[in-house]
Amino acid sequence: MSRPADPRPGLVTEARLDAAARYAGDLWLPEHPYFDAAEQVFEPLWTGLILPFLEGADFTCVLDLATGRGRNAAKLLPLAQRLILVDIRPENIAFCRRRFGDDPRLSYIANSGYDLHGVPDAGITLLYCFDAMVHFDSDVVRAYLAEARRILAPGGRAFLHHSNYTAGHDWLKAPHCRAFMSKDMFRHYALKEGLQVLRQDVFDWGGVAGLDCATLLARE
Repeated sequence: MSRPADPRPGLVTEARLDAAARYAGDLWLPEHPYFDAAEQVFEPLWTGLILPFLEGADFTCVLDLATGRGRNAAKLLPLAQRLILVDIRPENIAFCRRRFGDDPRLSYIANSGYDLHGVPDAGITLLYCFDAMVHFDSDVVRAYLAEARRILAPGGRAFLHHSNYTAGHDWLKAPHCRAFMSKDMFRHYALKEGLQVLRQDVFDWGGVAGLDCATLLARE
């Protein structure tokens, strides 16, 4: 897969965002072997890393961004009154519909990969993204942070797992396919989009020290 040229270099146009989102998202079809492998080792990450971040969160209306085949959604569903599953790949949305059936708490959106059109303003109490944003282009990350500010209810939170890797610019060539991003860069973007940073933890991934970061945000 070759990296797409920027349609208008230097400007974050819709076409540029679309190209960046597709470059990160087109690979993740349901048959990708990573999904099975990741689900088998997910439990310790859920209990040891994720749940401490979610303590005190409001699960009234949760949005699982880049849901893939739903391994995060399966953990969130017992906690949520309502759960919205969002993914750039319609094939993953179809897989999750088969996996979870007709549970009335669930709704599904196949999105552009850089916005949350169809999600109403100020209605989400928890925005959640784990093991997906690590691959997102920095422009896409910032676009989602702007959307987070729009969709989060007052007092709502966002738990976002992102890259802390700045040694290369092509995620397909980076350790564990990490996009260019850092703890401080993410914090800067979040603050510029009007979000409050409650917590940030840098952690190792796949034997690479300090490769990832988990950030907890809030809308005031």
